[in-house]
Amino acid sequence: MLLVLLVMALAALAALATGGRLDRLADNTLTGLHWLAAAAIGQLLGSLFGGTAYPVGLIGSAVCIAVFLRENLRQPGVGLLALGFFSNAAVVALNGAMPVSAAALARAGLSPVVVVDQRHELTTAATTWPWLGDVVPVALPGLGQAVSPGDVLIAAGAGLLLYVGMGASGRVPAHTAPAWDDLRT
Repeated sequence: MLLVLLVMALAALAALATGGRLDRLADNTLTGLHWLAAAAIGQLLGSLFGGTAYPVGLIGSAVCIAVFLRENLRQPGVGLLALGFFSNAAVVALNGAMPVSAAALARAGLSPVVVVDQRHELTTAATTWPWLGDVVPVALPGLGQAVSPGDVLIAAGAGLLLYVGMGASGRVPAHTAPAWDDLRT
């Protein structure tokens, strides 16, 4: 999640630097935002009640996210979001939790002891598709973590969606180019 927020902040700054504006987000053409709200509620309720409510909430949330992504697939960045979401869902479905690489944690400056919740597990020889787990170290001072390739795709997709949604031109505003004679001084 931290990676997504960081990329979105950078995308917003890049959009502002290239003519984008935050007020243009109100004109977005995303549909089915209620599916995202339902997904968040499903995950929250599953986490609060635990037990069998957790996987039921997770599955319900995944279905809601899939519907939202399908409805918006033609939007810039949503294809990356979908690819990231489904790669994360696949590795979790195959393993029962997100596999986390101890080596990636070490490179990010963390101990494997941080893997203590039911949603994550340390990668072992029995892990299926370990390369889709949390294998990418993010070594930020005080904010180190390991993320999955799916998380990287989700961050890139969210950043692109925000950048385009802000109406950025992709060009840094500049004055007219100086004449050649002005440069030879």
